[in-house]
Amino acid sequence: MKPSTSRNVVLALALAALLAGCATKSDLETLQNQSYRDRQENRRTVQKLEEDLAQAQEQLRGEIQQSTSPVQAKQANTWAELESVRVQIAKMQEKLDTLSVRFNAMTNSTAGGPNLVDVASDVQNIKTALHSQFGMNLDGPAGAQAAAKTDAKPAKAEAASAKAEPAKTAKAAKAEAVKTTDTAEALFAKADHAFKAHKYEEARQYYSEFATTFKKHPQTSAAIYWVGECAYNLQDYGKAVLAYQEVIEKYPRSSKYRSAVLKQGMAFYKIGKDKAGRAVMQDLIDRYPSSPEAISAKKFIKEHK
Repeated sequence: MKPSTSRNVVLALALAALLAGCATKSDLETLQNQSYRDRQENRRTVQKLEEDLAQAQEQLRGEIQQSTSPVQAKQANTWAELESVRVQIAKMQEKLDTLSVRFNAMTNSTAGGPNLVDVASDVQNIKTALHSQFGMNLDGPAGAQAAAKTDAKPAKAEAASAKAEPAKTAKAAKAEAVKTTDTAEALFAKADHAFKAHKYEEARQYYSEFATTFKKHPQTSAAIYWVGECAYNLQDYGKAVLAYQEVIEKYPRSSKYRSAVLKQGMAFYKIGKDKAGRAVMQDLIDRYPSSPEAISAKKFIKEHK
């Protein structure tokens, strides 16, 4: 082979390698651009879901405040729509996670490349919003101060009075706490007695009174749950859904939490919202697969296919 021919071959190979490198870089830029467009589209979708959710929440709040009658079909439909939104968000989260993994693998964490962490954060915020509907602002206990006496006293008498005052205040506070505890337990016992006697409307009134009067009592979450149980037994399934939801949102550590999720799913089925009921129960099964409530949920879904 002639020297000139050899040089031509070497130059051709070098040019081919250079072109191959350009193609790879171009492909990477195309992938980055596509990922950026996907990110923007997902942001718009998340924002739209968030707006729809806020609108549905506000609409349901207004309807509940304006009426004391049993929840109408429109309210039940709104709850079903909220559950549908929650399922959509879960699917979007899965899609975002997959896209993020693929993109990060292709770009090998290239600096300056777009990532989807902030989009995932937006989705998480909406999930959190689903757990904060109908929040109640609980008033903190008001502090009481004793009025200071302005009359002049001998130094010895004033010191004795100052020493006795804390003991007197502590004693009064303890007596008040015991009185409050006795009242709360008596009211809860009265509600339980009515429920066991199948006087569900009467029991519901007592449980509601307990939950309203003793907002920070250890049994408050249980009282709200039993409000839902009374409504369920009265076939007032819309109100039952709302009571169970209050337990789910405000008392995630309550011993009645999983039972509330299960019964809410069953109540959805009772009002013809099978899709929402199945979504609620499936979430319970996924998070607490070995719990008695999850086992009951599996059985219920199987029987209502």
